[in-house]
Amino acid sequence: MTLVERPDGPLLAYYYHPRSFATLSLTRALRGRATPLWLVDSTHPDTGSMTRLLARSGPVVDLAGLDVEAASTLVEQYRPDGILTLADTYLVRTADLARRLGLPFHSPDVARTLTDKLRQRAAFEAAGLAVPRRCVIDTRNLDESDLARVGFPAVVKPRVGEASRFTEPVSSVDELRGRLEQFSAEGASGEFVLESYIPDASADRAGKGFAGYVSVESVVVDGSPCHIAVTGRTPPAWPFRETGFFIPAELSDEDERAVLDAAGRAIRAIGVDRACTHTEVKLTPSGPVVIEVNGRIGGGVPEMVERALRRDYLGAAMELALGVNPALMEMASPEGLAYLLYVHAPQDVQLLAGVEGLDDLGAVDGVGQIMLNRSLGDVLHWSDGNHGHVYSVAGSTDSHDGLRRILKAVDELVTIVGG
Repeated sequence: MTLVERPDGPLLAYYYHPRSFATLSLTRALRGRATPLWLVDSTHPDTGSMTRLLARSGPVVDLAGLDVEAASTLVEQYRPDGILTLADTYLVRTADLARRLGLPFHSPDVARTLTDKLRQRAAFEAAGLAVPRRCVIDTRNLDESDLARVGFPAVVKPRVGEASRFTEPVSSVDELRGRLEQFSAEGASGEFVLESYIPDASADRAGKGFAGYVSVESVVVDGSPCHIAVTGRTPPAWPFRETGFFIPAELSDEDERAVLDAAGRAIRAIGVDRACTHTEVKLTPSGPVVIEVNGRIGGGVPEMVERALRRDYLGAAMELALGVNPALMEMASPEGLAYLLYVHAPQDVQLLAGVEGLDDLGAVDGVGQIMLNRSLGDVLHWSDGNHGHVYSVAGSTDSHDGLRRILKAVDELVTIVGG
């Protein structure tokens, strides 16, 4: 094996995805911990333009078109001390590389379970967790006996997917057929799963005006999860697009204990050994039901953890990858409330002609940052999922009522104009 010159000090191989965490956030978290070895796939349409920026902070290795053996041989020349990705798309590939390189990360089997909704449900069920009825769908020939076993209402979703893309509620076989035809026309591929709809808890169970599901942010060391925060949600846009997150959630003590217990059992059921996780849990009349465990940090969560808890969650993920046990290992008392909102266009707006009122919104107390995510002239469609939001709003406030005030300001002050 040919060795190449590498920077002094720890080197963290990071599999970069342009739609995951921002480069500036990554380099800031790495500062004082390690130099990045950027692993990229130049076939991704948005990666090429970022390569020059990435190269300012560390070596860049293009793995496009390489199988795992060739990719690991190339990466091994740099002798990295750890490996990490925060993109579901690269989770399995990073796990395969980690195994070949002898570096701590998810095992390939765990990574496949984390990215496969059917495998996750099977792991949960084997561990005694409540799970919805489910079946794999053959899009060419629907098995009516399987559909009858699952029943309606139900949710159809890709077996492997992210950001709520191609995930919709369906109320009948005919509606399911129509949705699958629509997905195919819009470029969806791969297997789909049909799941029985997880019942909703009573209104305002997770706080007045808030959604009835939360996420648990955890640090896992030697298979033992340590929960650091519970993140609340604002009601999703149709069909299941995220609209807002906030720390801390507004749960009763009893519900918080039950949610944390369910998240811990789910993480252990999958076999996560050393990683940060993001576990979505829905409140139901019969108790919490785990929606899914993500084997990486959730988008926007590190910034909220930093503002509300004064903790470095992104840095903790990097320390885990480098074999260091982070100091951030328990729930902390929040210092106010931190939030991130994704604002989507109304369904009748299909072409973005403008966004009016952002200056007024920026003057509202507690609004720290507004970022446009789409450009004028962009075609808008709900099937873009969470990534299709028009703009985001981030900031801090003193309470859940303070967040409700900001949500009201978003509704009243800003208009998304269609063309």
